Amino acid sequence: MLVTKPVAELCALLVYELYGELPSRIFAALLSKGRSTLPQLVQHTSMTPRQLRHGLAVLQQHNLLFYHLDPGAEFATYEANAEHAYNLVRTGKILEMIDTSFGPAAKDVMQSLLLAGQTRISDLVAAYQSKIEQENQAAALNGANDDLAPEANGVHGDHQPPKKAGPLVKSAAHLNSIICRLVEAELIDVVHAKTFESPSDVLKIVEKEVMDKHFPSGVKGNKAKIELQERIAQGLRKVRAESKSLKRKLEQNGSAAKRRRLLTGIGMTNGANGFHDEDMDPALDPKQVIRINYEKCIVDLRNRRLVQFVTDMLGETTAYVYGVLLKLLTKDISRSRPDPVMDAGEDEEEADAKGPGFVTTEQILDNLKTSIDLSLGIGKADKRQISLRAAEKIEQFAPKSKALVEEAAVDGEASEDEDEDEDDSEEESDYDADYKPPAANGTNGVKGVNGVNGAAVKFDESATLKERRLDRPTQLRQHLLLLSESRQRFVRHCGPDEWTVDFIPLMKALREAELDSVIERTSGRQGLRLVRILRAKGKLDEKALPNVALMRKPELQQKMLELQTAGFVDVQEVPRDVKADVKKSFFLWFCDVDRSLERLLDTSYKTMVHCIQVLEALREKERDVLETTKRTDVRGREKDTMRKEYYERYARFLECERKLFAQVSRVDDLVAVLRDF
Repeated sequence: MLVTKPVAELCALLVYELYGELPSRIFAALLSKGRSTLPQLVQHTSMTPRQLRHGLAVLQQHNLLFYHLDPGAEFATYEANAEHAYNLVRTGKILEMIDTSFGPAAKDVMQSLLLAGQTRISDLVAAYQSKIEQENQAAALNGANDDLAPEANGVHGDHQPPKKAGPLVKSAAHLNSIICRLVEAELIDVVHAKTFESPSDVLKIVEKEVMDKHFPSGVKGNKAKIELQERIAQGLRKVRAESKSLKRKLEQNGSAAKRRRLLTGIGMTNGANGFHDEDMDPALDPKQVIRINYEKCIVDLRNRRLVQFVTDMLGETTAYVYGVLLKLLTKDISRSRPDPVMDAGEDEEEADAKGPGFVTTEQILDNLKTSIDLSLGIGKADKRQISLRAAEKIEQFAPKSKALVEEAAVDGEASEDEDEDEDDSEEESDYDADYKPPAANGTNGVKGVNGVNGAAVKFDESATLKERRLDRPTQLRQHLLLLSESRQRFVRHCGPDEWTVDFIPLMKALREAELDSVIERTSGRQGLRLVRILRAKGKLDEKALPNVALMRKPELQQKMLELQTAGFVDVQEVPRDVKADVKKSFFLWFCDVDRSLERLLDTSYKTMVHCIQVLEALREKERDVLETTKRTDVRGREKDTMRKEYYERYARFLECERKLFAQVSRVDDLVAVLRDF
């Protein structure tokens, strides 16, 4: 896999951070030298074959390595898996997401899988059984000591310290239930033979199988070429489906899965309700090897990022509704971006088998918590101020598909008089009534004001209680209409009470928003305004730009030079004649969004590398203090056992480490939006 130098340095540092120097040196050599055999790695790394085998085993255990053995070859070729190596930086976010969606017990299981790598289910069960026995023995010993201890001070003895909670995973059946839930959510995959093959090797194997079976005499004609591509895509999808074999077996026990969903609900943590249905799950094969599915984790992380975006734009209540919609819509979506080869020849029936392309209002309402007050976050307007045709407009196709139809549809739009006649008619809809006034409207808590900043729109407060009284489905519908009518087009109203999300244009808008935020922090509001002008107008002559931007020429030139240095804009020289005289040439300013995003992505990688390198320098500087904290008599009692100046140095180091890791996490959020989402 070809990667840039900053990505290679970052991945090697992440492997070193988690697994040590030996795997990191091998991984860096594979990234720099490419596919290599064991004798070649001996030359590249100056290590012994035994050391290399130990390091390769660690990398293969954590899915950081591909290998391929050709028939008749003596040595296998190894290749670095840079994509999974970068995903190591998202470990904390994945665990936080699991904790929020499935509870602390599922988080503990996922953390064990992240630490152990590809694991056999029997080994995982044995490790948890040993852990449960140790914690139960410790709890029994503490209980015996509590019985022998004197009574606590106080009248009722209410000053006793709280007892330590038991193990998160209560038994092997509980562990089996958690694994089943994570497998059904596609967060855990099955390891099979082709898991260790690189995508290029898998493609070659499938191509060879298709050619030998269906085209033994070669490919002739365009029709045969199209059929070849379709069969290759079908073979690749079959290979990809092998990792979902355990999920398909669990789907046969539909009644248990359905009852578990009814008990736990959407967004409910894995508490008592998630523990009582453990006997309903089938026992898993102990010889089955499982691993973390990072592709599905990225899909869920994208949902969380979009919910955060909606929270900033429209408020928390609307964002919660949007989160439920995304969870239902992406339930059967296995990856955030389609594969250009696998998904190329997929027909409509196979696409429909993956899951619905839309969700209904009833489905969203059934999965909403009853404790959520849907009257918050929406405005109150008189029905005569609402255009029914605009509010109930249905867009059957995505914006890219209907671009050629927009101009033809303008002639058929109703006038304002026709809208008023429709409003005054006897026909009523759910959107005609006003809202019951909430205690706090909008995200700022100001009554009667809607919007984030608290000064956008004022609504009529004089409506009667009967007019303002709305049922819960109507309130939900208005949140969905608010999402569909937003400038970012978070939701598309694709049919009667049917809603979908166009992820490609939505993520494009989110990437441009992230780019605008970086431009504003770098060059100010004035620089952002100039970039937006160039996006709207295209290429502009240097002489015409001051008139369009309404700026003086010296200030404009200085700001454009600043933007060009940062890589946000560029200039093109167009000569008037063949001689190419500079004095007689046109200088056209333009903004290339894709180039700016690529440069921003490369800068983000360098920033993350710099943060980790600074952390390594701090560790080297405070080595004596950190070695002291590793002693068994000091660990956990640093403040009591260390001298004051040593403890202050240790506290400063922990604070710097926390800030550096937080910075790496924030930059990763930007990288995820630019590259993975």
